[in-house]
Amino acid sequence: MLRFFWIIVQLILILSFVFFLVSNSFRVSFDIGDLSYIFSSNLLVIFLLFFIFLIVLVNFIYFKTKYSFQKYSYAKKFNKAQKGYDFFVEAMISLLNKDNKSASIAAKKMQGLLADETSLNLLLQSEILKIEKKSDKLNEVYDLMIKNNKTKTLGYRGLMEQSLKQQDYHHAFIYGEKLFFINPKIEKLYHTLVNIIAKTKNWNQLTVISDRAYSNKIINKQEANENKSIALYEIAKIKMKSEIKEAIKIIEKALSFKNNFPPYIAIYIEMLFSINNRKKIQKVLKKYWSETPNSALRYSITNVLKTNKISELSFINNLVSKNKDNDESKKFLVDFAILFNEWDIARENIKGLLGPNPTREVCLFMSEIELGESNDIQKSEGWKLRANNADIDNYWVCKITNNPQKDWTTLSDSGHFNSLEWRQPKMLSIL
Repeated sequence: MLRFFWIIVQLILILSFVFFLVSNSFRVSFDIGDLSYIFSSNLLVIFLLFFIFLIVLVNFIYFKTKYSFQKYSYAKKFNKAQKGYDFFVEAMISLLNKDNKSASIAAKKMQGLLADETSLNLLLQSEILKIEKKSDKLNEVYDLMIKNNKTKTLGYRGLMEQSLKQQDYHHAFIYGEKLFFINPKIEKLYHTLVNIIAKTKNWNQLTVISDRAYSNKIINKQEANENKSIALYEIAKIKMKSEIKEAIKIIEKALSFKNNFPPYIAIYIEMLFSINNRKKIQKVLKKYWSETPNSALRYSITNVLKTNKISELSFINNLVSKNKDNDESKKFLVDFAILFNEWDIARENIKGLLGPNPTREVCLFMSEIELGESNDIQKSEGWKLRANNADIDNYWVCKITNNPQKDWTTLSDSGHFNSLEWRQPKMLSIL
């Protein structure tokens, strides 16, 4: 509206100026050589107006012609692009219908019409080659995709997936890590990287990407700390072979992230045994057992103590002194009383554990007591038979596959990261 108003103002000014010149005409004369020329100023005004009109007309024709050519060119390009996009859609529909031949034909037609659309061409080629399972050519396309800013993410993702299919976890991690730093919020990318790290044992990187995932709100603080603690646990296991003091510091840090976790406590105690620090062993074990007496911790501690040949029952008595009435404390005493042939102590502590339906472990304890104390083979076999029909004891069970295993590992026997939980398995396989 303002522009229209300004044009009107300009026209009024020009017409006013012309009207003024016409109303106040005068004679214009000039000499060229011997000739004199005299004419009215009105003729000069008419000439100027005609000249201006001619310029406007030429400009109008020029720009009108140029616009028509541009419009035609744009229309041609638009129609060409539209046909190209139609072929793209046709190719994608053919791929969904698993009609690879039609998809390839449509892709070639699209490429002829949309040669400049590199990203779309690469995307379509990758989808066709993926279905045709031409891995080498597909990798070449993915390599081209990572050089294109529009398709870089898809290229790295494709190369990572290709490497995973070939179980090339080293390259899978390289591509996955680059993808993670470009776009960490891609669905399931963090957890895929964690599983790759578990297979490649690149534990330092687990700490790095866990911190980044937490800062990007992909995981919560608890999961970040848990995964970092696992990385520290694995690093400590490696370090304990050559740098035991450094390993002890690292496992203590892991316990600060995931306190009272039995597998960490077990390896911590193993390290303390390796430097013969029995005073600290007793202090640490008493602390953790007083805080959380449970079967998982008891199994972990028992294995370490038996491996390192604890030779006196007083060590166990001191360990459970604050919670002797706890069932797990009683099992602890019974187990080591049997080991040291202290049959009276074993019988005294197992009484409260029998009940109408004793667990498999308690039945096996009774079998050993009957055999060891009185050499009663018949009663011992009777308890073994009863153990076969008793409730299954807890194991580390993979929550994904339900496969049980005796010892906790970062990567379960089924191949899943941090998937083990301490519980009764639905079915007990032979371990």
